[in-house]
Amino acid sequence: MNIGVAGLGLIGGSLALALKERHHVTGFDTDPKTREAARAAGIDVVAMLDALLPADAVIVATPMDAVVPTLVLLAPRAGTAVLLDVASVRGAVETFAASAPAADCRIVGLHPMAGRSGAGFGAASAELLKGRPFLVVPTARSDAAAMALAGTLARDAGGEVTVCSAAQHDRIVAVLSAVPLTFAAALALTGAETVNGNLASLSGPGFGDSTRLALTAPELGSAMLLANGENVRAALTRARAILDEVDRAIASGDAAALNAILERAAQARRALS
Repeated sequence: MNIGVAGLGLIGGSLALALKERHHVTGFDTDPKTREAARAAGIDVVAMLDALLPADAVIVATPMDAVVPTLVLLAPRAGTAVLLDVASVRGAVETFAASAPAADCRIVGLHPMAGRSGAGFGAASAELLKGRPFLVVPTARSDAAAMALAGTLARDAGGEVTVCSAAQHDRIVAVLSAVPLTFAAALALTGAETVNGNLASLSGPGFGDSTRLALTAPELGSAMLLANGENVRAALTRARAILDEVDRAIASGDAAALNAILERAAQARRALS
């Protein structure tokens, strides 16, 4: 298939690198240096968004605030191409898809649950996506063929497909991505404010692993938190209630209550394996 990728950052770049093993991939990015780096990595690159078409599919992997504007530009020209996007919050795309003026355009969410602390094409890797869940999210402009194509591309990139609604997606992402980011930020700040000297020389791998997400680019993190605010706040409320349980048990010296909380947590973690 002929696949276009609009936005060659960490996720878009990783998709382009993974999919070019099975498909002809053409990439576009607004940054000339990114285009040059992608070209050097063996990806065919164009200098204009429109040049991604015609294609069997175009994946929109821009920063989140540019996803819908990019879909707006592509939809009238898409023809038979399926438009896919990797947005980590679905509301804005859902709204656009429900009222998109191009009556025949097809739009499907394709969100790989993958990432790392690095950003940009320089951090991209085909290996990043292998074995990772891909959340395939139908919109008002999805049909069976478009959903099947999304699943094929997810598997061809090395991922594992889960189909879910937009509402399910945003609840999942709030717990799996947004809350861990806020906890990592809180723990990093607590450590920095509590420990004098170089934290890196004192901490073990647990602290480093737990604070890795604090390295997320601030503009990316804040966009994700704000765009999914209702679900994030609900998840934080539940997490805060559990922290309050821990606080009360410590304050009262209740070892049995602490053991019960930690055992519940251990069981929940084992269920994830």
